[in-house]
Amino acid sequence: MKKVLVFSLCALLCAALISCEKENDGKYNPGKKIKKIYYEFGGQKFLMQDWNWKGNLLTSIDYYNFNGVTLSTENYSYDKNNRIVRIQEGSENLDFSYENGKIKSAKYFWANTLEESYDFIYENNKLSKIECVSYNSYGSNKNQKRLNPLAALMPQGGDGLTKAVEKLNTKQKGEDRIILELTWEGKNISHIHGYYIGDESGETMDAYFTYDNKINPFKGWSPMWYDDVIGVWDDSYRNTFNYGNMLTSSYIYKEEGVEYDHFNMIFSYEYDGKYPVKMTISEEGENDYEFLLLEY
Repeated sequence: MKKVLVFSLCALLCAALISCEKENDGKYNPGKKIKKIYYEFGGQKFLMQDWNWKGNLLTSIDYYNFNGVTLSTENYSYDKNNRIVRIQEGSENLDFSYENGKIKSAKYFWANTLEESYDFIYENNKLSKIECVSYNSYGSNKNQKRLNPLAALMPQGGDGLTKAVEKLNTKQKGEDRIILELTWEGKNISHIHGYYIGDESGETMDAYFTYDNKINPFKGWSPMWYDDVIGVWDDSYRNTFNYGNMLTSSYIYKEEGVEYDHFNMIFSYEYDGKYPVKMTISEEGENDYEFLLLEY
């Protein structure tokens, strides 16, 4: 499947972190707890993730490659109000701050060096804009998992994606500032408009989404790998802001108002009651399909 090359650095870390049951920033308390996530391809099933819980708190997630070898572990830390304040994986960590009960900012560090920061802006008590700053340090740390956060789930095209992101990084001068504007339809995000500040190319991204009326088990979850949050990548599925499961996503990329890329993703599900247990991912016009299996 084709990967989005633009806005890969902006992230959408967006840990809106809202519970499936209560609008409570920083708390992930789904009605059903995910235990394992499997990837199915070519008739074979592989364990990709193992989620570990202590009561209602997600404590860690173990990630595996297709040979069953542990790739990494994300560890979750909470404050006295049981809000996520840090996700750590080795020498990387993602820190969250709150103000008036809502997430205010998030900062990503590599080896104690600030690489990305995000400020969350609200309108009528609803998240409406994210201001992202990406500092020019990717080229030096060569962290392949960071450059290709979906490598474990999307094995094909990983090398090409990494090279594309590295190429994009060579154009950076100090830092990139990106604005993401969110439009809501009910309890789901229907449109994201993204653009660089001070970029002479006039490059923009617009993404449009539709959802089912079932329960999204990732609602409120904050991953270390921000790209999964609401679909910055064409094949992202963990839209953690939204109450429903994503059915379609349409991406349009432009320079100076002229479209240079446009594609659509389609997602279908098998359910156990209102919770998805199998997800099929495909790109419109393509014949390759990918499957994710969720175990609760």
